[in-house]
Amino acid sequence: IAKLICQHLHHVQSTVVTLRRRAQQRTRRRLKMMRSFFIQQIMEMQSNYLQMFAMMRLKQAGFDDDEESEASETEEVVTATDFPVFDSRFFEDVIPELSELEFLSTLHVTRGTFETLCKQLAPTLKTAEELTRKTPTISPEKCVALALYFLAGGERLSLISERFSVPRPRTIKCLKVFCNAVMSTLGRALRQLPQHPVDCNSVAEGFQRESNMPRALIGVLGVCSIPIRANIGDVKHSTTGSVLRMEYLLDDRMLFRELQLGCGIRATLVPMFSHAPNNLSALPKFRINDRPVPAFVLAPVYQNYPLRPWLLQRYIDPIAPHEHDFNEVAEHLQELSDCALHRLMSRWSFLSQPLDISFHTASCIITAAAVLHNLLEELSEPHLLEWGNAVDVSKFRAEPLTDAMCEDRDSNAALEVRDFLARTISSTEI
Repeated sequence: IAKLICQHLHHVQSTVVTLRRRAQQRTRRRLKMMRSFFIQQIMEMQSNYLQMFAMMRLKQAGFDDDEESEASETEEVVTATDFPVFDSRFFEDVIPELSELEFLSTLHVTRGTFETLCKQLAPTLKTAEELTRKTPTISPEKCVALALYFLAGGERLSLISERFSVPRPRTIKCLKVFCNAVMSTLGRALRQLPQHPVDCNSVAEGFQRESNMPRALIGVLGVCSIPIRANIGDVKHSTTGSVLRMEYLLDDRMLFRELQLGCGIRATLVPMFSHAPNNLSALPKFRINDRPVPAFVLAPVYQNYPLRPWLLQRYIDPIAPHEHDFNEVAEHLQELSDCALHRLMSRWSFLSQPLDISFHTASCIITAAAVLHNLLEELSEPHLLEWGNAVDVSKFRAEPLTDAMCEDRDSNAALEVRDFLARTISSTEI
């Protein structure tokens, strides 16, 4: 009888206590998920309303300007910035209640990385007059959250300023302050071209392991165009001023080493490393099969890069087997370059949206975004696949530059170097 009583008590405990507790936990989880879903729907409806409201006010402001210029100048002109002030507590109330996955999906960084980033940037942000001079002051945490939300979401600045209860001009200043703090504090993450022999050898060996390219390649060049809506003079009347041209150099781990940005007239700058002497042509040479070979980077084809011993590209019309082998390796490396660009644009969605900011501000933000991307990649920060579902890097192909420079001596030397590397690749294939 005692044994039956014990079994009965155990049964009651497992049935009443354990199962009830689990049912309560499931109920709490469902309520939490429903609350998060409800908050997201409310946020989406509010964003859609604000976007429609902003467009209507902009149109109304234009009509008012036309009417007042024709009638009289006595009435006050209604401007596009005359929006009602919303008391949104998105940063104070919504972000702290997000789950870990929701936090990652919103800012594209984990909560722990966000807190670490705030601690590292806090000494610089606390001294910024743009954040502390006006009332209410903006805390370093709110500044970092606002900037990451812009980088990750790609929403228009007018919507972000409403969501964080910050006027649009001050939102832009907040972004600039954040980017300057990133560059001054974490700028080493955007490493320049390898300079020391140890770094050069490490990068070259990494490319050799990945693609069988002989140990002299220290970078892969890429080019893309980013849509921009700028109100600067050299863009306003240009046929190609609606895009920002970005050249970037990738290392063996597909981290962004160098950036060169141009827009409108500024986009007519010469390609990277096309003039000698430069940092690349000054690097020490490698020895491959007892022959000195200059350190070189691989440039994309059909971008009118000049052919130089330190600036090679694949054969346009390959004939010999070793030429096809070189092109196969070069195409594989260019595919990796596209993957790196896709990963950058999927992490920071603002790059795939037309930027309604000036060229100088866009350059500052893009450079800081590359620094943060390098840092997060080195930290093995999670990168969700769904971020890149809507990103198609083929839509951001840049138009080739015109009138590429041609110097017979350097071009002939480059042809010899490329032919030697191609034959080396063929001789080392398994």
